[in-house]
Amino acid sequence: MGRWRIATWIAAAIWTLLMLRLMIADVWDETNGMLFFSDPRHSLSDLIPFALTQSLGFWRPFPTLIVASVLHFEPAFSVSWRLLRGINLVLLLAAAAFLLRTIEAWSDRDEQRDFVTFVAFLFSGSAVITAGWYANIFDVSALLLIAIAFFLMTQSRFLLAGAVLGVAFFCKETTALALMFFLPLIAGGKLRLRDAVTTAIPAVILGLAYFGLRGRIITFGSASDVHAFTPQYYLPSAMHFLESFWRQTMKVAGPTILGFFWIVLSLVAFRKPRIIAAVIVFVLAATILYWGMFLDYQDGVVISHQNFAGRLFLIPVWLMVTLLAAERRTLFLAILLMPILWGGVTTYRDHVRFQRSYQYIYRLAPVTIYYPAKPLHDIVRRVEIGDLPNAKLALDARTGRLQTRR
Repeated sequence: MGRWRIATWIAAAIWTLLMLRLMIADVWDETNGMLFFSDPRHSLSDLIPFALTQSLGFWRPFPTLIVASVLHFEPAFSVSWRLLRGINLVLLLAAAAFLLRTIEAWSDRDEQRDFVTFVAFLFSGSAVITAGWYANIFDVSALLLIAIAFFLMTQSRFLLAGAVLGVAFFCKETTALALMFFLPLIAGGKLRLRDAVTTAIPAVILGLAYFGLRGRIITFGSASDVHAFTPQYYLPSAMHFLESFWRQTMKVAGPTILGFFWIVLSLVAFRKPRIIAAVIVFVLAATILYWGMFLDYQDGVVISHQNFAGRLFLIPVWLMVTLLAAERRTLFLAILLMPILWGGVTTYRDHVRFQRSYQYIYRLAPVTIYYPAKPLHDIVRRVEIGDLPNAKLALDARTGRLQTRR
């Protein structure tokens, strides 16, 4: 085993330990999921049909079924959210392993490149927040299935790969990006057109079946849908997405010139005009899929939904890293580690602060707190958070601290 392979294993161990240390407290959607799916009044025979047929503002039945089952069989709040985060951690490591094997099949074996790629995968803001919040199981389960499908494609098992991609739609809709990713793969000579078509046929059939079933549960683009496509939101959302792409976080005050520089640099890295053109189409497709989801920056606010925005970069950025590695652009990947690691460090730091705020709140229980932005009715720990005028304490979103109300 070469020294770079050893370094990769050491990096995996360090990352795993860091993610385990990030298990501080359940927050936001994690807590609400525990309260519902761990409720002893709901039997498993109730939860399974709910996961498969009901809307949670979205419909992604397979990961929801995993969450429902784990929380049903392990209802203890001190254990269940840690167990689910551990599942995310394992899924991320598995996705990275399959993608590294895929890269080797598409190019060659290069331990130094694999190390840089592995670090780019796991020490990013998207990976940190995905491992640090179990509600991101939708993103990581879709990513893992995409990674498996790509590996199967390198083994010439195209119909099976397409079926796996089709199943991934039932984890998250952004699986569609994997099909768009066929364009740069074809342009770079990694995938033949006829093989792409063979793979796409079962994937598209299952994808259409997913959207057809989803449409019966949630009207696409409606007020009940988590993703409304509002025309005036496209351009600012697209610009912010591109600017934040390699940083994989919205934790700054606003867009920066440096952010746009990184995305341009990554395009230039491909050198061949046909690959650059295909990658541009892929990235523009991502701006459409994430239409309206990148409107605001966090700007130093600790308790914010933007704390979790990094998860949205997981699939598109990991695919771009895969392509750069397969094209042997190791030097450019090493340069891009600057924004990637910066985003990973800031995401880790801010998620620690976020969780410690809630950890302190749980320790004060029973407690009532004024914070209308994210209500919580925790009947297990007796914590009430919301628009509660009589509450003596208020949560300051900017600092994450509790303040006495006058």
